[in-house]
Amino acid sequence: MASSNSKSTNETARKNFKILLTNPKIKVSWVKSHTGIIGNERADQLAKDAMQHGQPYSLTNLPKPHVKVLFRKSMLEEWQTSWKNGDTGRKIYNIMPSVSLRPTTWIREDVIFSQHGPFPAYLTRFHLRRT
Repeated sequence: MASSNSKSTNETARKNFKILLTNPKIKVSWVKSHTGIIGNERADQLAKDAMQHGQPYSLTNLPKPHVKVLFRKSMLEEWQTSWKNGDTGRKIYNIMPSVSLRPTTWIREDVIFSQHGPFPAYLTRFHLRRT
């Protein structure tokens, strides 16, 4: 953990290390997320509230990987809301209600049902086939 390393070049980690040195009663440990631990769930809720109602910290003071995770999570939440409340693609939504950055493996029945695939009508509609 960076905050337990006194030689860390990360400013936030160094501040945390100093706080831990001056307050020996504070214990820091890693907790697996989403395990139903009340304190952890509350911390998650406070973090979500901070993201929705303004951030009490500067993103420039956070490590780049952490900022990327925050942006990715925010982007996925916005995409999911847009997908859930959208007017188009409702047939696909019934098959795939959740958005994801990972490619989906389609089964044949889903491709036929959605009418998105190598079908003459689809290819013509998107000008991928000569009429």
